[in-house]
Amino acid sequence: MTKDVEMKDHQTPSHSVSSAVPSTLHYLKEIASLIETGSCSKEVFRIVRAVRLTFGLRRKLTASVLSAFLNSALLPGSDSHYELFTCLPKVN
Repeated sequence: MTKDVEMKDHQTPSHSVSSAVPSTLHYLKEIASLIETGSCSKEVFRIVRAVRLTFGLRRKLTASVLSAFLNSALLPGSDSHYELFTCLPKVN
């Protein structure tokens, strides 16, 4: 026979509320995933949704965020990584 376990409510500390907000890098990865699944399954609405999401995200993009995204999405040292990375402004 199984035992019932009491679940306690998990309270998020007030100082970590900002960590609950998804980061710009997270949104970029989500958009890339939408484009990938939309192109593989030939579902145009997913790609349109990804394009719509980029409009709101555009103001938050910085060279450091784009650099981190390129490093996570592409193989460092590959031709496409190099070509896209050279288009970014230098991160200070």
